[in-house]
This record gives sequence, C-alpha cells and structure tokens, in this order.
Amino acid sequence: MSLADDSSELVVGLQGFGLTEYESRVYYALLSNGACTVNQIQYASGVPRTKVYQVSQQLTRKGLLREVEGGKPAKFEAQPPEVLHSILVERERKVRSLRKSMVALKKVREKNINPGDVMEERFLSLGSQSLLMKLKESILKAEKEVKCIVDNWGLHLIQECIEEVESACRHDADVRIVSSLTETVPEFPFSSPRLKLKFGRHFVAKSVFVIDNSELIIVNSQTGRGYQILQSELRSAIGDEFFESLWKNSTSSRAVSSLQLVDGLPFFVDPLQMKDLFIEAVARVVKDEGTIEGIGEALVGLLETRVSSKLTHQPLDATVKFMLAMMREELGDEVTSTEYDPLTKIARIELPDNQGSVPGSTWYFALAGLLKRTGTANELLQVAAFPETRSRIIQRRFAGVRR
Repeated sequence: MSLADDSSELVVGLQGFGLTEYESRVYYALLSNGACTVNQIQYASGVPRTKVYQVSQQLTRKGLLREVEGGKPAKFEAQPPEVLHSILVERERKVRSLRKSMVALKKVREKNINPGDVMEERFLSLGSQSLLMKLKESILKAEKEVKCIVDNWGLHLIQECIEEVESACRHDADVRIVSSLTETVPEFPFSSPRLKLKFGRHFVAKSVFVIDNSELIIVNSQTGRGYQILQSELRSAIGDEFFESLWKNSTSSRAVSSLQLVDGLPFFVDPLQMKDLFIEAVARVVKDEGTIEGIGEALVGLLETRVSSKLTHQPLDATVKFMLAMMREELGDEVTSTEYDPLTKIARIELPDNQGSVPGSTWYFALAGLLKRTGTANELLQVAAFPETRSRIIQRRFAGVRR
C-alpha cells in the first residue's frame, strides 16, 4: 500500500499542474488505493502525519479530493483525473498570455534599434527528427493561426503532427493549408471548422510553416532539413502578404475532391489562369467598340472605388502610358511592344498575329473605358498583319473630343 518507487515520475508530473510535492503524493496515494483515513494516507504517501490532514484539506479546496460523509475516523477520496483538465486549461491560458507578452516585448526592442545599424540575423538548421519535434512544438503553442504552404512532403509532415494540429484547433487557433496537387485529397481524423485545406501552385520542393506570424520554418523536401528563420520582416512578408495572396487564389479541397480523377490526378485549373483565359475569350469574341468601352468604363469605376481614385485623376498622357505599360506586363510574352507618343497622341501595340485586333488584357479594356469617361476620342488608325514575322500592329490616336 505504500508509495511505489516507480510512481515517482507520475508524482513529479502532478507537480506540473501546480501541486506541491506533498499534495502530489497524497493525491496519487488516494487515486491508487481508494478512500483512506489520515493514518492510511500517511502510510501510503510517506507524507508526515502532522501534514496529511492539512494537505488533504488543501486538495479538497482545489477540487481534487472529497471528504467521505459520515466517515469515522475521517476519510478522503480522490476525484477522477479528469478534474485536472480545468487546471491544465488555465495553465495553458497563462502560458499563451506570457507568450503574447514576450512577442510584445520583442517588438518594443525592435522599435528601439536604429535602422542604420548593421545586424546579423540568425536561423537554425534542423535535421529531419529535430524538424519534426520543432514543428510539433510550434503548432502546439500556436495561439492564433498556423499557415502552411506545402508540397507532398510538407503535407506528410502535417499528418505526422495531426495530434498537435487538433490541439491547436481545439484551442481556437486556425490552421490553414495550401497544398500542391496530390493523387488523393488527404483525410484528417478529426473535423474542425478551424482546419481548412486548399490546393494551389507554388514553389517546388519547399514547404513553409508560419506560426502566429512570429515563427517561420522552411523545409527542403529534397534533403528533409528544416530552417527556422528568426528575421521578423521575412516572417511577416510570407505570413501576411504572400500567404494571403496564395490562399485567395487557391481551390478548396471540397471542390477538388468533387472533380473527376484524370490519370490519377485531380483535374485542376489555376484560378489565376482561369481569369486570364476568360479575359482572352472576351477579347476574341467582343469586336464592337461600344461594348469594349462599356466594359472598360465599368472596370475603371471598380478600380476607382475599390483600388484607388488617384488612377483616373492623373494627367491623361501619364495614365495612358501607365495603362499601356501594365498591359504589356499583364500579357508578358504575348505582346511584343507598346509605345505611346504624347506629341502625336498615337499608341502603337505590337502583338503575335494569333491575338486578333483586341488584345486579351484587362488594361486594354480599362484604357478604352478611361478614354470614354474623359470624353477623349479613341480613333483606330491601323490594324496590320505581317505574316513574315507572324505579328500584328494596332495603332490608335487618343486625341480630340469624342463625338
């Protein structure tokens, strides 16, 4: 009935819940032996008899023991271990609060560093086993959000950390995952509205994990090594800007899982590519100048209200040059050149011959809409095809008052 030597580890573990050594020994003894008198508790726990009753009363106030009614002499009985859960939750809350304070203190320090100073930033290199342990630890302590950009290997790492992911979701942290395409949509052994999975396209053979925008772990899938980056600006850039853009333009796992499998892979269209194809389709079909201008005018209105009103409040020549430059940027290799002469007001656009007379660019429509809105004439001077170079040149003059 006495406290066994192999129980010492559990007694130490109980002290992690904020119990003293004597409290831990008494609770363990009663949990092992059932209801006991003070003399029996002293024998089972090894706690001095002069302390046993006082310790038992303390544990009763903490909700870990109860005094058996009508017992003579007095007896105490241990409550089930589940009562420790409330203590665990409270301690986790305090730890999260301390971590928030630590992050705030780091920000205070960073603000006091002279931007002109030269600083040596650090990173930790982690082997495969250390990486997995670090990843589990980081996910488990997440307070707000875990953002993941993963390939197949990174997705495997997440599944290795599934208990930690479930714990993070249970403690109100969101876990968002953008994965490259897999042969099958992965299933998770638990369901939570805080766990979300999307599929998209991103860099190859790399995975990135951002925890609360305070910790960044990059994994090289070819070597299995991980790198914990300690530079706050990089964490923020990937955690806020890059991830959110990628998340917005990815496809939900629910949509992918409903698609028919083709050669073992889900049929998948990049949302950004889909938008480009739609614009190209509109450009190929719409030939009427009025329709192009109407679409463009609506687009300019949306740009003004949702992006920036400054766009249409610049000098016309400057805005035309800007839109032509953006059109060339948008079309990439699909446009050879764009030129605009402010003196003659003539714009020259050179395209591959298969593009037709209307460039498949949102900025071409926006330019037409801007000219209509400002009452500027948009005169087509020339559409010429050159079979020897497989190109087409469009020339337009943006001058005069629209009739």
